[in-house]
Amino acid sequence: MNIPSGTSTNSPTREMLEDLERVLIAFMRKHRITHEQYRAATQILVDTIKDGEESLLYDVFFEAESTDIGNRYRDGSPEAIEGPFYVPGAPELKAPYVMPMRAGERGDVLFFIGTVKDTNGKPIAAAELDVWQADAEGLYANIHPNIPLWNLRGRLKTDGNGEFTLRTIVPPPYEIPKNGPTGRVLKILGRHYYRPAHLHAKLRHPQFKEMTSQIYFMGGQYLDSDVANAVRDGLVAELKLHDSAANLNARGLSKPYFTIRYDFVLAPSVPNVVGQRTVAQ
Repeated sequence: MNIPSGTSTNSPTREMLEDLERVLIAFMRKHRITHEQYRAATQILVDTIKDGEESLLYDVFFEAESTDIGNRYRDGSPEAIEGPFYVPGAPELKAPYVMPMRAGERGDVLFFIGTVKDTNGKPIAAAELDVWQADAEGLYANIHPNIPLWNLRGRLKTDGNGEFTLRTIVPPPYEIPKNGPTGRVLKILGRHYYRPAHLHAKLRHPQFKEMTSQIYFMGGQYLDSDVANAVRDGLVAELKLHDSAANLNARGLSKPYFTIRYDFVLAPSVPNVVGQRTVAQ
């Protein structure tokens, strides 16, 4: 919730805060929350900051719902959660696009391909894709130690036909941090700590609304039990294996590789508004 300075006493922000206060007090009364239990709960929130999990706990439980609410009133491809591992300022890549990687980066070769179009089906040239992902160990550069900065993070642009191709690796499912406050809460609930394999992307263009996406792999583990409850049908794409000699020769590779295709649709930055539903111009 963005709380601006100088918020009016009759502002929507005040109304939401007062409603939240009422809901929490009603919850405390219903469950007879003692002072000891209250302090234990607030300590978990304090520990999320002390342990470097500033948004992880809230992202796991609430971010997907906020994204779903936003998707009800927007056009274009469905948005997805951002998660806690996005870092702005990734390097701008040069075509042909290859993710920054260590020499001998582990993982199967993956070509992430697709298009970016507007809501009328017109290709969008020079749309930027800011892509980031986990490595073969399920770790993120700029977040976890002993990984080169910006490894498997990069920005690329669509060509004149709105098309893009990015060479990277197939990411695995991975555990979120489980030894901190978020893990303690999940353990009490009897839940696992895994997220399904996915690619992250933010899409930008001056004439269109920025959007955040996560692309999941059809048939992958944990699609039905994502710890963040963030998998949606419109975000799952087919992971295809290519192992024929013709395909390998065409890519200049000596071992099988995979492709995943996703076609993005962006909504205009200044839509007409009809009620609460946006309509593309």
